[in-house]
Amino acid sequence: MSKKSDRLILPTRASSLAPQASRPVHMKVIQVASALKKLKVLSEEIRYGDCFKEETFTSGLIAFRPSKKVDPKQISHDDKDVVCHVIKGTGRLRVNRKRIQLRPGIVCHIPRGTPHDFAAGRRGELVLFYSLIRTK
Repeated sequence: MSKKSDRLILPTRASSLAPQASRPVHMKVIQVASALKKLKVLSEEIRYGDCFKEETFTSGLIAFRPSKKVDPKQISHDDKDVVCHVIKGTGRLRVNRKRIQLRPGIVCHIPRGTPHDFAAGRRGELVLFYSLIRTK
């Protein structure tokens, strides 16, 4: 794959159960290091960027910088589950009055409507790969 392109077209069958004509499937590939350089600033603490967007889900990267401010505000998604994979740094997830320590390799699922927030640890940025999955 050339560096200029981030799309692959692979032939595949629409279903493995019934014989059908092959049709191309568009697959997108990202380089995390490049995507991190293009994140949009949401606040002094948070940068994010969508990598994949489809009708029923959105996936991307979100980076949290360490902050000395304590912000009790939490967010929730009424119609979406959240799945996050920690890819860099340490920090915490706060949900249901509990703090869950985060480090690379941890994957978490937050059901729709659940108030939550993330924060980076003191030593550097916390980077998550997230998926917002429409459940309603």
